[in-house]
Amino acid sequence: MIRTLSLGALALVLAACSAEKAPSPQAETSTGPIGIITANPPPASTEEDSEKDVIGDAHDRPIEYGLLGQPLPHFTATMADGQAFDSSVLNRWMVIQVWGVWCGDSKRDAPYAAALATAIEQDPDLYFLSIHVPQNAESTSDEDMYGTYGSVEGFFAEEGHSYPTVLDTDASIRDLLKITWTPSYILISPDGVVRGFRTDLSVADGEPVKDFLKEVARVKGEVRKAEFGGTPLPATIGPEGTMRLTGETPFTLDAMKAAFPGHEILTDRAFAGEQAYPVFLIQTIATSNEPSRLVYVVEPDWTLGNVGSVVTRNPAVTGPDGGTVGKMKLKDLSREARARCTLQPGPVDSLVICPSNMESPRFIRAFGAGGDFDGRLDDASAEYQEEAVLLEMKFIPQPATANK
Repeated sequence: MIRTLSLGALALVLAACSAEKAPSPQAETSTGPIGIITANPPPASTEEDSEKDVIGDAHDRPIEYGLLGQPLPHFTATMADGQAFDSSVLNRWMVIQVWGVWCGDSKRDAPYAAALATAIEQDPDLYFLSIHVPQNAESTSDEDMYGTYGSVEGFFAEEGHSYPTVLDTDASIRDLLKITWTPSYILISPDGVVRGFRTDLSVADGEPVKDFLKEVARVKGEVRKAEFGGTPLPATIGPEGTMRLTGETPFTLDAMKAAFPGHEILTDRAFAGEQAYPVFLIQTIATSNEPSRLVYVVEPDWTLGNVGSVVTRNPAVTGPDGGTVGKMKLKDLSREARARCTLQPGPVDSLVICPSNMESPRFIRAFGAGGDFDGRLDDASAEYQEEAVLLEMKFIPQPATANK
């Protein structure tokens, strides 16, 4: 569809996208940086560069960002839908788009931003937020910011897409976030630190959205390796422990980092009936080629403030005799081990529970009906129950006093 533009709308499209000055006419492609900037360039080597507030490319797009490696400043505002917004909720991996309807580059970027927001919706470990800003503090009227669209909602209605958008009505957020170019994209980690920055997606070659998300995955992996660094130990579990968790261990994040080097530690909640309690999730660190995978769930023992148990259902974790979830069967246990097993009813089906010892077990296997079972395990013959498949392995640290 060809749309006729009024002079006011035409002026909106051609508005400068730098808050400092109107740049020269911008090319459709850029010689500036393609991809996320994770570190600023070294100090200026010439007097001319040292006099610049922000180092930019041939089209004045910044190739540095003042908040890289720093906490994102706190701010409050109102969203386009009227809801109040407080940046303290940004406690997860987040891509923040900073843009303006008044900016021609932002309008050219709109289809890419919409595709990015849609793609991020499919990633449970990444979120998207939009911040609409004016060009500067002197250009904050509705006409200056929105032109004939009248509002962000009007622009979205015209474009046929929308996403959560915070409104900066006086350029205070723009100044606080040190934005010198729109559109800009900021990547922050769950601790609120700015980990990456880039400008327009529309000037990139290749597949801008897909390539951007690959860069995001790379940065996330690097940050997680730095935080949860170390060489990953073999994924094993048994009566002696799992990785470096072998005995009484405080139920704290620092203790989990020490016990599971090279793995990401996440906090979550589990439920016993309607009662919720915290757990630690031990995951492999995602790479650009491999997603993260859950390895262990660590549950607390609140009577002592320590780890109560470590559970795995990951088929890559090896048990004390090489058995793995999904492959080992009840009949593979030794006669002595099978003598300690009992059939216990469960909410869906019965399980065969096999502890390492009867008095104070430090290791428990749970076997259940596999894909070959037809009906309930407790209705099967003893011979058929021998085909039960290993579903879960659990290590139970004993308090130091229990070992004396």
